[in-house]
Amino acid sequence: MHGTHLPLRKWFLAAYLVATHSNGMSALQLQAKLGIASYKSAWLLLHKLRRAMVDPDRRRLSGVVEMDETNVPYRKKTDPLTGGQGRSPIGKMVLVGAVEIVDKFYAGRMRLERVQVADRETLQRFIAQNTAPGTQIITDGYSAYERPPERKHKAHNLSATNALPAHILLKWVHRIFSNFKRWAMGTYHGLREKHVDIYCNEFVFRWNRRRSFQTSIDTLLGLGQKIGPVTWRGIVGDTLKWKHQHRDQVLGMVDPERLKRAKKYAFENGMDIFDALDDIRSEEERHKYFRRKPLRPALPPRRPGEERNTRRYIHPPSPVQAECTKGFLRHVPIGSPITCARRGRQVKAEPAGFTT
Repeated sequence: MHGTHLPLRKWFLAAYLVATHSNGMSALQLQAKLGIASYKSAWLLLHKLRRAMVDPDRRRLSGVVEMDETNVPYRKKTDPLTGGQGRSPIGKMVLVGAVEIVDKFYAGRMRLERVQVADRETLQRFIAQNTAPGTQIITDGYSAYERPPERKHKAHNLSATNALPAHILLKWVHRIFSNFKRWAMGTYHGLREKHVDIYCNEFVFRWNRRRSFQTSIDTLLGLGQKIGPVTWRGIVGDTLKWKHQHRDQVLGMVDPERLKRAKKYAFENGMDIFDALDDIRSEEERHKYFRRKPLRPALPPRRPGEERNTRRYIHPPSPVQAECTKGFLRHVPIGSPITCARRGRQVKAEPAGFTT
């Protein structure tokens, strides 16, 4: 929150909504709920909160752990339409997941991580970082899982005759994969490769606290204080490489007059076109927006004699005890518990036919 331009009330309200909303929340939805004018500000606020969903000192999984890998389709423009076959990473994002099995039937905590390729070195590193020594790991027959150091391993050969499918033998880890894909498609309408790790961490945060919503907001604020500030550049990284890869697309969105001056400036100074655009933009005079006076004021004009009075409404004085006794409320009998109850006294009610 250091150096933020948003009110702290919006920060805490955003933290509450993000922590307690079971299905998650997109930046567009958060922008509408908080009344933030800029989508970029809502997106940055949401990503800063997502950075606080991972405890750097969290306990590793233990006991019995199911583990498997899956892929999320993601085809770039340069990838073939058919995508990569088998374990090829072309046209897909590879995820590795692990979940604890509690009392042989229930799912406990879980971990989910994106990897570049599901080879032995990557999977063994995931096992060492996310499981405690002595853990029994249950996987399929993939050879990359074999012989994990200081862990027990049980493999199911899914290629054997009459073998049950993977979603039955490894029920919980495949249920996690299914829920993650449906959650990503329903809430965010798909994921992008650059920030898929952050969305995996958010899903892990929600899954591990699905039974304790009352502690989610405390955990989120506590972890945010522990990890420290996060900047915009630390989230999006260096965008110069992406700009060069999409050069024509980016330059096509620039104002023609500005682009013409930027090309001339870049030629004269021997610099990159994107650096020239930044210099041209910084030298331009910023347009100042002034708050327009509303056509009709929100409050009516003050009456004569009220120019110095800042109070818009003055409450009438409270009735004294004598007025209550005399029957200030004419529709209620004198001495009723309703009258005179203001000072904590209750007078015995008179007969219903008694009037003044």
